[in-house]
Amino acid sequence: MQSLGAQWDTASKRWYIGPADAPEKFSRWLPGAEDDEELTIASGEAYVAATQVACQQCGASIEVLCIHCHTGISEDEPLTRFTVSDVSAMDDALANQLQRWPTFRRTLNPGGEPGNFANHCPNCGTPQDELYLHAEPGDAFFDIPHAPPGSIKLTPLTGTIRLNGNEHFTVD
Repeated sequence: MQSLGAQWDTASKRWYIGPADAPEKFSRWLPGAEDDEELTIASGEAYVAATQVACQQCGASIEVLCIHCHTGISEDEPLTRFTVSDVSAMDDALANQLQRWPTFRRTLNPGGEPGNFANHCPNCGTPQDELYLHAEPGDAFFDIPHAPPGSIKLTPLTGTIRLNGNEHFTVD
């Protein structure tokens, strides 16, 4: 830590960084936003839903994913057949399982602070806007249970996953 610019306070016996220091450099030692935030969505029947779309910037064919839950709860309300977009936080168990998909990662806001998780194009690096993946009929994740056969690959997630984001429901 000292090589990055942290200072040692002998009185409190703790490392500290000044207001001019970039917290990102010290992220492995600092608690993340997920540690401070209660995770309100949980599911024991969750999947990574993956499909191919055109990158919103360069047009290349890329794999995008979302979390699809057959059942779950959000703020203690039971839910069925929903996806989660605009993921702002997740537990370590889910983060570890998602390492298989390195293009689904946090964005950086203009000030350099961490933003939500998003799909990123592996070719041009552009984060893909979640609105264009979930919101309208014809969007990749709008209605997963009624998607054409073979168009979406579901990979089961193990255990109960916990995260924060926006729920989108199946059209019946």
